[in-house]
Amino acid sequence: MKIIYISDSAIPSSSPNSIHVMKMCQAFAELGHEVELIGKNTTACLKDVTDIHRFYAVKNNFQLRVFPSKAFKGSGAYYNVSLGWRVLGLQADLIYTRSITAAYFLLLFGKAVAFEVHEPFEGKGTRLKKMFRFIVHHKKLVKLVVISAALKDYYRNTFNVAEDHIFVAHDGADPFPPASPVLKNDAFKIGYVGSLYPGKGMEILIPLAEQCPQIQFHILGGNSKQIAENKERAKGLENLFFHGFKSQQELPAYVVSFDAVIAPYTAYIKVSEKTGANNLALWMSPLKIFEYMSSGKAIITSDLPVIREILEHGQNALLCDPADLAQWKSAAVQLSQDDALRATLAGNALRLFTGHYTWKKRAEHILNALQIS
Repeated sequence: MKIIYISDSAIPSSSPNSIHVMKMCQAFAELGHEVELIGKNTTACLKDVTDIHRFYAVKNNFQLRVFPSKAFKGSGAYYNVSLGWRVLGLQADLIYTRSITAAYFLLLFGKAVAFEVHEPFEGKGTRLKKMFRFIVHHKKLVKLVVISAALKDYYRNTFNVAEDHIFVAHDGADPFPPASPVLKNDAFKIGYVGSLYPGKGMEILIPLAEQCPQIQFHILGGNSKQIAENKERAKGLENLFFHGFKSQQELPAYVVSFDAVIAPYTAYIKVSEKTGANNLALWMSPLKIFEYMSSGKAIITSDLPVIREILEHGQNALLCDPADLAQWKSAAVQLSQDDALRATLAGNALRLFTGHYTWKKRAEHILNALQIS
């Protein structure tokens, strides 16, 4: 079967959405399908990446087309406008997209499409809201794919989406690859992998490091400005280390060095300053959680409803109230002192991941729900 995946991602970049679409295209291809991914070239793209598939740690088993050929100021907007004529010539058994613009133009021209969304479009402006209403009630929409039960409930209630037109496909991760630890000291190490946007965790990690001087905290991610700002906030802390952004190829050597991993989301997460940016804590299905589950490391994370769709406190993770630093300290100290608990939590999370949350399992689930083999 021929699958064309139209993304809204700048490729290559450090964005989680670009990781998501590259991993999904690999998974569709691993199921035996011919896959083509379309992405955009913007000034946000990384300039020094020579092998894009290798950068994302995916197989070169699908075709990648990125346009325009050269990035310029406004090339992201040009990409969206140009979809209006580029979609006309697309021929595939399944056209799949995370781009509202692509979905709109495809349906406008009578082409069937499956549309995946990761947050609400309510509040993002009249134009996008009207586009979404057009899409979600169009007879050629194959299905609406969402990443959490909370988001499904939102769309069912707010846009009156029919039950048989929407389904949940939580995010996923790859099985963890073999790796040699890059951090080799004997200290107990807790690792964080991800962005440093407000709500993603530094609000908890810095005071937690202050409370737990006997534990090392290692931060992987963030841009130079974010790292500088957080280093200033953490001035004087000798147990907090910033390693910067690491590619998918580089991450395993760090993660295997950790004794535990942490995802300290606050109750409000905003990763954009744009008008209408959503509180992602209500709707997300974080890649980080599934990557952590695959690593075989004990997980400490936030006790939020969308996290409880995946993890269970005391069974496969320790879940802490984002507003209660004492709970985070207790969890960190408990894991540092209890080898058996760490092994139990990590083993249970890994088994759950292997059975349900690999990218390949997600691709199978989506194609089955779309009734496509």
